[in-house]
Amino acid sequence: MTASWNERFQEAINTYHKAVKGNRKASQEAYERLKELSKENQNNVEALAYYASATALLARDTPIPKDKKKYALEGLSLLDQAVTKEPTNITVRILRGNVCLRMPESVFHRTATTIEDFEYLIESYKKDSSILSKATYDSILKDLETAKKRVK
Repeated sequence: MTASWNERFQEAINTYHKAVKGNRKASQEAYERLKELSKENQNNVEALAYYASATALLARDTPIPKDKKKYALEGLSLLDQAVTKEPTNITVRILRGNVCLRMPESVFHRTATTIEDFEYLIESYKKDSSILSKATYDSILKDLETAKKRVK
C-alpha cells in the first residue's frame, strides 16, 4: 500500500528534524523528499517552507563556499515566498524566523526578519496560547532576545 501525501510529508518532517540536529545524511534526504512533496502539492505553504528550510540546511552542511551562499539565498527566498503566501501561518513564521536567526548577519542581513517573525508569533500567542507549546513560546522569547542583541 502506498503512503498518502500526508504520511510522506510527516516522514519528511521527521527526517528534517534529524537534519536540524546535525545529521548531514538526513539533510540531503529531507531536502530531496521535501522538494518532491512541495512540487506534488504546490498549494501547501508548509511543504514549501519546510523545503526552503531544508535548502538552508544544505547551506550549513556543504563544504563548498559558493554552494553555501547559493543554498542559503535559495532557502531564504523560498521562505519569503511562503510567508507572502500565508503571512499568518505559524509554522511558516517559526521556520523563517529560525533560519534567519542562524544566518550570519554580516552576510545576509536577516536579523530584522527574525525579529519581525518572532514578534508576530509572540503577539499571536498572547491572543491564543493554543498555537504554540509553552516550551516553543519560551524558546522564541529567548531567541528574540538574542536577535535584538545582535542588532544593537
